[in-house]
Amino acid sequence: MTTWTQRTVTLTDSSVVACHRYYREQEKQCDEDVYVTWLKKAILEGRYFGLLAENNGEIIAGAGIALLDWGPTRDDPNPYRARIVNVFTVATMRRQGIARSLVANLLKQAEQQGIKTFSLAASEDGFALYQELGFLPYKNEMLRKLR
Repeated sequence: MTTWTQRTVTLTDSSVVACHRYYREQEKQCDEDVYVTWLKKAILEGRYFGLLAENNGEIIAGAGIALLDWGPTRDDPNPYRARIVNVFTVATMRRQGIARSLVANLLKQAEQQGIKTFSLAASEDGFALYQELGFLPYKNEMLRKLR
């Protein structure tokens, strides 16, 4: 088993976090620079926080939370929701509990800020992990995009 350490995402990590977002070549999009710009601002404003796992100085995994100003709802007076984003582990380090630990620690941090509602988009590979962390399938999402 590999020994790894965990640390908080900083502004200088923005490009690495963006690479986690676009880690599959077929998903690579032209807005990576736009995402880095957004991420730096969100970190400074406290609307994004994340964790990275390192092994011998190399970043091997990461996960983040984007706080969404949702407004209070009938069942949650906190105006913010947390969206789990940028969860990534290098292929050789998967299935060792690293992502689970990062996400669990982020959930605790958000809960300490009074956040009660969390969402995410789960890949097939991550589905079981998120269920074990208390997430339920939610299939009623719709989207409209103007071009």
